[in-house]
Amino acid sequence: MSRSAKRKPVTLDEIEAGLDLIARLMEKFPREAELLTPHWRALVFQRDKRIEAATILAAAKERLTRSPDRTARQSS
Repeated sequence: MSRSAKRKPVTLDEIEAGLDLIARLMEKFPREAELLTPHWRALVFQRDKRIEAATILAAAKERLTRSPDRTARQSS
């Protein structure tokens, strides 16, 4: 089994912790802060992707609970 197959996906909390860490590093090392911007962008992108996916999944679930009769009609 490959190493990546054993890993759990990074959680939203871990992404947020990464952003906190980068923010602290940017504050502590202002002359090098610009070097961290690609990492910041990558984490923000991943965070926003996760939030968007969770929002879509919640909307789909909510839609099904709102209209169970419509779903049943379409599957018959």
